[in-house]
Amino acid sequence: MEQVMNVKPLTIEDYPALKEMDTGIEDDYVVRIFDRLITSDSHELFGLFQNGRMLAVGGYSLFGQDKFAMLGRLRSDRRFHMKGNATELLKPVVNQLRRDPRVSWIGANTHLGNLPARRVLEKLGIDQGPIIHYLILKRPDLLTGHTPGPVWNPVHDLKRKRGLLTGLEENSLGTFPYECYYPFPFDEALFTDDYLQVCSFFENPDQSRFVIIKNDTKKYDYSHVKYFWDDHYAQTGLFETILHHWNNNPDNVGCWIDFSDQGFKNIPELTAYDVQEPWILYGSWKKPQL
Repeated sequence: MEQVMNVKPLTIEDYPALKEMDTGIEDDYVVRIFDRLITSDSHELFGLFQNGRMLAVGGYSLFGQDKFAMLGRLRSDRRFHMKGNATELLKPVVNQLRRDPRVSWIGANTHLGNLPARRVLEKLGIDQGPIIHYLILKRPDLLTGHTPGPVWNPVHDLKRKRGLLTGLEENSLGTFPYECYYPFPFDEALFTDDYLQVCSFFENPDQSRFVIIKNDTKKYDYSHVKYFWDDHYAQTGLFETILHHWNNNPDNVGCWIDFSDQGFKNIPELTAYDVQEPWILYGSWKKPQL
């Protein structure tokens, strides 16, 4: 008789079972940093088991003072695909998050073309959100079509930084790109003093636009650009400002820029960038308890 599948939080004792999975991912960072993930206060990792074998792994990370839960790190054993294992794994995880009083939003970010993952998220009742294009500016010498100008004015005052964000009246991205690969709803819970302190803010001369640039590491170091309009190429001095940050952080391999679908279409020439397949953000706010 086939043993029933069960989902449980992972511990260091589960490392051999994780290593035995055939995921097809070379140099999987989940395997590399497994010990850190299972001992972290902000990350949780779960496994789906049957007969002592791990069929799937996945979990979530908490952000914004634990208000936002981002599902991720989902891997399945290729020998057991098409069996609904990803849904089976994430269903109790999502139910746990829905019971967690700290968490107000549950979401996931996946490739636009990853139809199996998108079907899983839809089965879990998580709503489809905006499409996001992640481009890495690596060849500034090939930039064309932008509007050159002086570097924008730096903003150092914490109160002014917060005021720029809270006073934002339009947001073409439809998200707040908190980190590389981690966009969230635009929410003040993400704007902690510590976070704003390490972000570099620059404001254009007529104070109609601002850009936020923060050093971030996703395997490599980047200048991560947060710009909330689609007029990158029309804004005088925006790219000079972005490159100014990179020049002051020469260990970064490039400037990671989040573009909306329309912002991406506005780019006249892509040769200056490394272009990823588009991503799509899924997310749902929890309904208030009656």
